[in-house]
Amino acid sequence: MQNFLFDVDGTLLDSEKMYMLAMQQALDETGRHFEYERLAQTFGTTGKIAFQQLGIPDDEIPGLIDIWQNYTKSTYDTMRIYPGIEAVLQQLHENPRLTTAIVTSKLAPEYQRDLVTNFPLDQFMDGHVTADEVQRGKPAPDSLQLALAKLKLMPNQTIYIGDTIYDLQAAHAAGLTFGLATWGGPKAQSLIRDSDEVLDQPHDLLNLIG
Repeated sequence: MQNFLFDVDGTLLDSEKMYMLAMQQALDETGRHFEYERLAQTFGTTGKIAFQQLGIPDDEIPGLIDIWQNYTKSTYDTMRIYPGIEAVLQQLHENPRLTTAIVTSKLAPEYQRDLVTNFPLDQFMDGHVTADEVQRGKPAPDSLQLALAKLKLMPNQTIYIGDTIYDLQAAHAAGLTFGLATWGGPKAQSLIRDSDEVLDQPHDLLNLIG
């Protein structure tokens, strides 16, 4: 592979608790209680799609997203970079034969906060695509297709690294190889089976260079 596209949440950043605990608080505020495990099933897609999957009426979603984002201020300190990520991203980025980029369900302000200001992984990237740049979020392939167009990448030389079924579905819909990052925790056997590459630690990414 010559081109490495990365999901963020659950792949580069351990951020599930930050988002899901805040989502749980936001839903509780509006009189809806969900167990954490149910909310975690929506992790990896956009806020709008996540709330739709939970059965929230479309007209209530924008306000609920605002409440959710406000609650992340109190859960933000649970987020961290996965061990080994920075060193591997630096090696990939310093290789003149390779292209590295982020394709994320984060909105542009979240990207600035998380990947530029607080966890500066953007320095190792040649570009990025955020959720507000496309009409449809993952599992639709729109954001990956935009990344290919922006950076003029060949699909058959490109791998998307992610951690959820939404990442896999988006990658395959875009005609890309999918690499499953398992360092964030156990994955369903069906997800492991359907992935093209299974990566147990960040250093395994270096074995995909070709």
